[in-house]
Amino acid sequence: MVMQIVEFHTVFEDLSTIFSNKKLLHYTDLDYCESLDDISLQSWVGDKQRISLAGYEDGSFVGFASAHLVPKHVTASVTIVVLEKFQHRGFAKELLQTLVSRLFSQGIVRVEAQICTENTNSVQLFESLGFEREGILRKNFLIEGILYDSYMYAKFAQ
Repeated sequence: MVMQIVEFHTVFEDLSTIFSNKKLLHYTDLDYCESLDDISLQSWVGDKQRISLAGYEDGSFVGFASAHLVPKHVTASVTIVVLEKFQHRGFAKELLQTLVSRLFSQGIVRVEAQICTENTNSVQLFESLGFEREGILRKNFLIEGILYDSYMYAKFAQ
């Protein structure tokens, strides 16, 4: 497995593939978008307080990891999405590791993620990278009209 990881700041077709797939967005806070020029997608990519990395294996788009920065709190909140055919192969871990390392090198002190309690794959991923569960946020994750609890995870710069 050799993955190329690049930073991006514009909308591209592969990214639209993720944002137009409700199943992939199921456990995220990302909005469903119908097209490349959907306002939500353009706004997300154009956010000046966001760092986003895309992963590719042999030229094929794998997925992305993204962080919304809160400079006043030296904190970043992360989201990661990997296409189904690339899941469970270590790509998510590599994307997330790369993003967290970059954030820490840029002075971010705390990297956090809210993970739906139902999303056991993400729980395992974040725990495998040393993120610590800080608590449970009750009924704060809305999926298809149903409220779920989520875990708050964080990792701190050394």
